[in-house]
Amino acid sequence: MPLPKPRPTIEDRIRAALWFAERGFGVFSVWSTDPDGTCRCKARGACEQPGKHPVPTNGLKAATTDAHRITAMLNTMAEPNWGMVPPEGVFILDVDGEGVARLAELEAQHGPLPPTLRTNTANGQHVFLRWPADYPRPIGQMFGYVTRWGSGSAVGYVIGPRSVHATGAVYAPVEPLCEIAELPAAWAQATIAPAEPIIEVHGSYQLPAPGFTGSRYGEILRYVASRYMRGIPKNEVWAGVLHVLAPLFAEGLTEPELRNRFERAWKGTPEKLGPPVGSGATAAPVAPQRALRPGVDAADLLARDLPPLRWIVPEVIPEGTTVLAAPPKVGKSCLVYQVAVEAAIGGDLLGRRVKPGAVLYLALEDGERRGQDRLRAALGGRTMPRGRLEVRWDARNIGAGLEDDIGTWLDAHPDAVMVAIDTLGKVRGQSDGRRNAYEVDVQALSKLQDLFRNRPTALVIVHHARKDASDDFLASVSGTYGITGSADTVVVIRRKRLESFGTVLVTGRDVADAEIAVRFESMLWQAAPGVLSRMTFERSEVLRVLEEADKPLFPKAIGDLIGMERTATQHMVDRLVEAGAVARVTGGYVIARVVLDDEKHLNVPHHSSHSQSDRSDGGDTRARAREAGWSRPCRDYARHQDHHRRTPSGWTCDACHPEGIA
Repeated sequence: MPLPKPRPTIEDRIRAALWFAERGFGVFSVWSTDPDGTCRCKARGACEQPGKHPVPTNGLKAATTDAHRITAMLNTMAEPNWGMVPPEGVFILDVDGEGVARLAELEAQHGPLPPTLRTNTANGQHVFLRWPADYPRPIGQMFGYVTRWGSGSAVGYVIGPRSVHATGAVYAPVEPLCEIAELPAAWAQATIAPAEPIIEVHGSYQLPAPGFTGSRYGEILRYVASRYMRGIPKNEVWAGVLHVLAPLFAEGLTEPELRNRFERAWKGTPEKLGPPVGSGATAAPVAPQRALRPGVDAADLLARDLPPLRWIVPEVIPEGTTVLAAPPKVGKSCLVYQVAVEAAIGGDLLGRRVKPGAVLYLALEDGERRGQDRLRAALGGRTMPRGRLEVRWDARNIGAGLEDDIGTWLDAHPDAVMVAIDTLGKVRGQSDGRRNAYEVDVQALSKLQDLFRNRPTALVIVHHARKDASDDFLASVSGTYGITGSADTVVVIRRKRLESFGTVLVTGRDVADAEIAVRFESMLWQAAPGVLSRMTFERSEVLRVLEEADKPLFPKAIGDLIGMERTATQHMVDRLVEAGAVARVTGGYVIARVVLDDEKHLNVPHHSSHSQSDRSDGGDTRARAREAGWSRPCRDYARHQDHHRRTPSGWTCDACHPEGIA
């Protein structure tokens, strides 16, 4: 059995990057992965693009051709991959998967491509070509390939040779190395005057099977045409492409790539296909009338002894319907797993005691392996008792049996505290095109809400949110105001991609508006000091380096580890000191905790494990607290620093334990 090839060294990457920089390519550092494919960025296993996204926060703007800067960027302990932006006039075709065979067909049709620079990728090749000056530059993709240019709306980058893919495959140049050739005229003419796609509409449309490997654009075209002919508006068709059709593709597309294909498919559709079938000809059916319950006199209502509102997670999730929304891959499902686990065993979440009871979690976007990983992370070594939390991987749609299934489960579990549906899009059926989007959203939620109207149980519906510049976070929830308006409570997670800190925003009929600072790491959400929720990615990196260090570090040492010069690192450290997250001690800077082992620094923050010592996760944590010197651990270090004092039996916090004040 042949031995595995060694991973390229830092020197290999630097040599390759400098070769491209000499030819005008802008170079910047890209996060690499661990041997198991886990991205080394802050998101770790939750990263959407492991080993493929820029290290600098300004992304492509950090690209440079300067040899000294390139060497400094890539010569770090993190062994980063590297990306490149082509020079003006050069473009790169990303030829992989089905595109490899299509390139041979195109060469048979337009003539062979000349010998040109190529690099091997994990699934195909990057083909480098120069656009002929006599032809206007095209817009968007060419021949269905993702196309990277050095400027304009299609500016982009590819991963450079000697980088390592998450699968372990190594990007490598195709030998022998060639200069970049010019695209032949026949290809250029075909590119700038593409044939008009033919839209076919059949009597019915059937979604492809999961793992679809055919033409993604062709499938989007057919889907758009079929939805349009049923009278479904553009915004709903786009939502279907994003949340229903795209997840079925074997090779996924980013949201911008998907949006580009959708707009191409939708453009000119009314002119090509005419009015939708039955538009204006068929009247909408009359909805069945629901019998109204008799009212009650206000005096009698005031005299009734009603139970208080039941909180599942105090100040966050009460009984009734809660919509929990966040953009894709931010960690909302991990939060639901945490809520489900803490509700099942009666633990803590974000510093709040969770009411115990039976829980049903419809994890419709997960499988058993992912569910097991997230459950283990949420439990943190604790044991899950039987009969407390049931996880299901599939469910019927709303109006097609889901209500009956949930009702049966609720009847069998009188101690139920929560039912979670992850996500709404997985159980909401297709619109018939006769009602507007608002009516569809209201009806979808009302059928579920009826089950929980007179039960002290929470229904948590996970939904997607979009990036929105509005100050009102409700506007970021996908769909119409029929969703947020119908729900009793709305919880929105805001966290920048690749950053650990964020906020959980809460509003509702029975809850006070709240903004909770949180931190997301290793599939777990934790409460965080408010100042850290607004911390930049670079400061987060400084914090990470100090957390992982076993000794104090000076700014120069920190900067060397994250690839940043000393002065900029010093400014970031100063800001963290002002925020109370980092402290200066003899020998450098450390994470701000309380010194328990050095008489010279009794009043100086230092690194210890006391901030984790109050969790109810068994003897190991309490043992660590005793080792750290806490007799009565602090539950809120950020606010209680002035209340810590040393006693003969160890450190205690008078704010958390006022009865201990002498």
